[in-house]
Amino acid sequence: MINFRYHVISLAAVFVALAVGAVFGTAAANGYATDVLRGSIDAAHKTNDQLRQTTDDLQEEASRKDDYINDTAPAVLRGTLANRRIVVLTTPSGRDRAEGVIEKLELAGAAVSGPIHIQEAFFDPKNSLDLLGLTRRSSPPPITLPGNSNGVETAGALLATTLLGPASAHRSTVLPAFANAGYLAAPKQLDGPSDGAVLVTGAPYVERNPAERNAAIVTLAAQIAMSGRTVVAGTISGDGSAIGIVRGDEALHARISTVDGVAGAQGQVAAALALAEQITANRGGRYGTAGDADALIPRQTI
Repeated sequence: MINFRYHVISLAAVFVALAVGAVFGTAAANGYATDVLRGSIDAAHKTNDQLRQTTDDLQEEASRKDDYINDTAPAVLRGTLANRRIVVLTTPSGRDRAEGVIEKLELAGAAVSGPIHIQEAFFDPKNSLDLLGLTRRSSPPPITLPGNSNGVETAGALLATTLLGPASAHRSTVLPAFANAGYLAAPKQLDGPSDGAVLVTGAPYVERNPAERNAAIVTLAAQIAMSGRTVVAGTISGDGSAIGIVRGDEALHARISTVDGVAGAQGQVAAALALAEQITANRGGRYGTAGDADALIPRQTI
């Protein structure tokens, strides 16, 4: 006869069995999960090692590419800008790229003035009225300037005609006035007038009125192009960048050549060739590796 005590013992046995099974089952599951996790970690380490090796290989390849371009640059550029005077200007983001561009311009035979570093204050919209007043006070009588309230446009017109136009005799007074006000930094000795200009820029502004500041760079480039052959050379072409804005505007593109990738030797060579094309063939283009470029370099000048 099955009594109450039998039921209690049976139920206790069931619970004990369940408890033991849970313990052993959890241990087994944990062991399996640990093995799976360890395998995933090992695979991730292998993938990271492969990616790191790929990155190292690509960096070495890029370095060899720049070495090759630098080695061949003298032959490619020789004489393309012979007996030409070129002025180089930079925006704050392009300052570190100017040296490579100047080197390639000199290999092409150019006499380079600059670099003239345009300071942050020049592109700050809050300084527009001050910049306008400074320009009016510094402008010699023969120069005709834009009759509007855009400080960058008016100042850009004065700088352009001073560097590339008929007012080059006044650069000894105009440039120091802008330098003393904190709007640019320039060498004391500048040859002139120049036959062309390269404006070296970098990444676009993304903070503190970025649209107005990026537009100001383009406005400066447009004013320079009104006075002489002009190339805007930068690191990238994209939304907000000076190169991207010029390439997207047919009127500006007709007067200004653009080169992206100027951080590398290829872009620097392309900048020199693009300016040579502007001066000797009165022709421009969009050059570089970006998707909106027409070609890597202006082949007709080689």
